[in-house]
Amino acid sequence: MKMKITLMAIAIIALGMFLYNRNQISHFRTESIQIQSSKVENEIRIVQVTDFHSNHRININRLKEQIKEFNPHMIALTGDLVDHNTEDLTVSLSLVDSLKTTGVPIYFVEGNHEIANRHRKDLLEELSSRGVIILNNDRAEVDIEGKTVHVYGAEFYVEEHDYEVMLSELERDRLNILLSHSPVRASWYADGKADLILSGHTHGGQVRLPLVGGVVSPGQGFFPHYDKGLMELPGGTMLHIDSGIGNSVLPIRIMNPVQYTQIRISP
Repeated sequence: MKMKITLMAIAIIALGMFLYNRNQISHFRTESIQIQSSKVENEIRIVQVTDFHSNHRININRLKEQIKEFNPHMIALTGDLVDHNTEDLTVSLSLVDSLKTTGVPIYFVEGNHEIANRHRKDLLEELSSRGVIILNNDRAEVDIEGKTVHVYGAEFYVEEHDYEVMLSELERDRLNILLSHSPVRASWYADGKADLILSGHTHGGQVRLPLVGGVVSPGQGFFPHYDKGLMELPGGTMLHIDSGIGNSVLPIRIMNPVQYTQIRISP
């Protein structure tokens, strides 16, 4: 009798853990952040989607509808749209096609998984054919509410010299946004020139603990400093790390559900 009760308890706990994790890896949340800047006269709205990793579990149509309701001026894809071993690009391209229906410009920087994927060239060609603006240590301009905003994109393995060259003609009176898949590399070179850096890569530690935060992150090891959320870097640059809307290596998340971010930059 005791053995039966014990086995039932174990089964209930296992089922509970399974259902909890399933919710964490498939039911995305919306992170909302607010930033103030003297460089804008009217509110600017940005959507950041990162670390999708060809996640077939999320409801892409629901994501599209939420983003349309937010009515962003631009969408930033900050890397790892696919996983390193993704063979079929269909899921990731379906996400992009859904985002395209918003009618706003989409900017993309590569993550380490695109670089490692053998279909990298095909992916970049498909993105380009869809009008996605691919940034690789260069800059694009977008007119938002009558103001020119500069959007920079750093490649994953950006070196300090490349970073300095990329920002050499930066205009400080403009709002300057940098997309960098890795928050660590961006923090190395940050000197206050960029107003806002959008990053991913860390998955928020994927597993998080109360008061501690992320447990482990690629490139930072255990208990990473740059794991998730909005923080200020030296020089006043704001860095936002989105924990991602997909999963890699193992589909496991604890206290850290998949998400995307809605950003409001107000006067």
